[in-house]
Amino acid sequence: MKKIGVTDRLSFLILAVFYSITFLVGFFHVTNQKTTDRTHRSDSKKLIHLVLIQFQPSISSSDLQLVSDGAYSLQQIEGVEELNFGQNTSPEGLNKGYTHSLTMKFNKAVDRDSIYLPHPIHQNFVKLFVPLTESVLVYDYWE
Repeated sequence: MKKIGVTDRLSFLILAVFYSITFLVGFFHVTNQKTTDRTHRSDSKKLIHLVLIQFQPSISSSDLQLVSDGAYSLQQIEGVEELNFGQNTSPEGLNKGYTHSLTMKFNKAVDRDSIYLPHPIHQNFVKLFVPLTESVLVYDYWE
């Protein structure tokens, strides 16, 4: 049998330490990345604020334009991430009289509850909007 020299032993030790460190760095990097991905996914959930609107039959096109302009002015409020105001286009006929919707996205419930709802722009919109409606349905959920 051949005897292993000091140089061979030292080389083997250096290789073992190198591969061990490489394995540990890779393991902790992947584990940290999975944790970050999970955190990012939960942070990326949005609170959807959906308002279905049934306007009075006598609403004029100019009043409807005022409501549309007022709806889009809500984008100025801090915390409103996305906003869309639109007319129902479903061919199913299941809208139960609701002809328009207002949809907003928030990152946090506090943005809706403490910033958006009491904000003067929102309050002014409500004063304009509500008298022109027959019925309003508000539905919020997390996506």
